[in-house]
Amino acid sequence: MTIFILVSILLVAALAIALLMGVSPASQKVKVRTMYFGAALMLVVALVVCDYIDTLPDFPSKFRFHAVLVLTVTVGYLCIAIACMEKYNVLKRKNRVLEEALTEKEQEKVSILMERQSKQQQALQKGELEWFAGKIKMFSEEEQKAILASSYAFAEHDLILPPSITIQPNDMCSQQELMYYVYSAFSNMGKKRCDIVSFLCQVFKAYFPAGETSVSKKMPGLDKVKERREKENNASKLSSEKV
Repeated sequence: MTIFILVSILLVAALAIALLMGVSPASQKVKVRTMYFGAALMLVVALVVCDYIDTLPDFPSKFRFHAVLVLTVTVGYLCIAIACMEKYNVLKRKNRVLEEALTEKEQEKVSILMERQSKQQQALQKGELEWFAGKIKMFSEEEQKAILASSYAFAEHDLILPPSITIQPNDMCSQQELMYYVYSAFSNMGKKRCDIVSFLCQVFKAYFPAGETSVSKKMPGLDKVKERREKENNASKLSSEKV
């Protein structure tokens, strides 16, 4: 009976140590090595108890030490479980740190890409608006300022703001020419055809009194607009090379 109590106390103490070690702030290596050592020690104790059970004469004593054997095996498995759990937690923390680092890098890449796209878009808008400003030189200076103010609002903020003055039809700029200038500039900025039609009807009301449906029907196709724009660009390049 004394041996049974002593072994039981030692096993309970080992169980308490294993549980405390599992929640202690010790390093991962110390925890894992301690748990493996405890599991190995429980294996030795289990073998000793098995041999001791065979020497016992009566059933009650054997039953008590069978309970000790079960407790020994339980403590051993618990030690192994704590060691595996500690390894898993360390691996999980490493994976989380790696994911956070990758996320930060991806965010940096996205921000850099967005910044580049923003600069490219601003450069594109500036170039197209300058091209458009060169095409509407036939209007008066006041009309040009009003048209460009509405164009800037549409290009940068997608807002269609009618000009403060009425843009009168000019004999040097027909409906078809004006539609080409506006559609070419804003389609290159990625604006939708329907929004460009609304821009034309609201900014150039005197040019298009019939409304958006009529303008949409008269609007040239995007392929023709791009083809004409390419021809103009090629012609300007050839003239600059000759000069």
